[in-house]
Amino acid sequence: MVRIACQLGVLRAALGIDCVHAQPPPIDPPAARAFISNQGSHDVSVIELPSGREVRRLPVAAGPAGVAVDARHGQVYITSPDGRALTAFDTRTLQRRGEVQLGGGPVAIAVDREGEHIYISDWYQNQVLMIRAGTLEVERRINVGRVPAGLAVAPDGRRVYVAERDENRIAVIDTQSGTVIAHVAVGEHPFGLALDESGQRLFAVNVLSNNVTRIETDSLTASATIAVGNSPYCAVVAPDGRVFVSNQHGDSVSVIDGATARLLQTLAVGAYPEGIAVDDHALYVVSWMDEELEVFDLHSLSPILHVATGRNSRGFGAFLWRPVVPQP
Repeated sequence: MVRIACQLGVLRAALGIDCVHAQPPPIDPPAARAFISNQGSHDVSVIELPSGREVRRLPVAAGPAGVAVDARHGQVYITSPDGRALTAFDTRTLQRRGEVQLGGGPVAIAVDREGEHIYISDWYQNQVLMIRAGTLEVERRINVGRVPAGLAVAPDGRRVYVAERDENRIAVIDTQSGTVIAHVAVGEHPFGLALDESGQRLFAVNVLSNNVTRIETDSLTASATIAVGNSPYCAVVAPDGRVFVSNQHGDSVSVIDGATARLLQTLAVGAYPEGIAVDDHALYVVSWMDEELEVFDLHSLSPILHVATGRNSRGFGAFLWRPVVPQP
């Protein structure tokens, strides 16, 4: 595309030439969007929902993995372990807000409910970064166990839970003091974490032991172990209390009753599923090998949509965005 610099209004009017924008025009935001990190193509697929149309590819630093959406302030954050960076975009305009180098290997990412702090697990340096969302500045680096992976932030923001993969345990961080205050033993190689809406139950996904540990957060004790598929990776809790777990090597999703810790069913999905999310109507599963986002009806679990994404899609984290409607 040829860009015409229209600096002389008289000449522009005489020739009938309009300026060509260097950036694509903003897209009117739909009802919702999914932001899917694509590890192999070093970008993020922005998918309009419920239509399933990919409206933009956002380039980011090498090897993006983690995703966290702050719906209140309309921001989406992406971690890139290979590029050692954090990138932020506006969810409405899709304009890049900033990118900062963090060093180490930033993998998982989560945002507190107020949208004030971002938490990132540093895979290589055994720490969790506490970052001020407004400035993207690192406020604290909190030492944790070996190879920290998945994160979950308590609803009140006072605790952050971290899967210490090579320690086979979950670390509990007090966000006020920035210190680890407890550990909970789980299965082998915990990776993904998911909290229920009340914050009273935490589910840790154990990759090598093919199970999920249910933790009561008030007592910080493991109350159940649930067998799932082969190489479980990520989890999410639906509003009705069901827990959905992606099984990488099983090409499936395990559906668990969170209250009874009973396996309800196993849902066949695309090859090598990783990221998983729910809203009030649908279940969303990201398949790394098939490079697509699959959408299922949340109640019947029947397939609704298959959406092609970029190369080696991950979508590790809270990748759904829905505009927040201001209260009168």
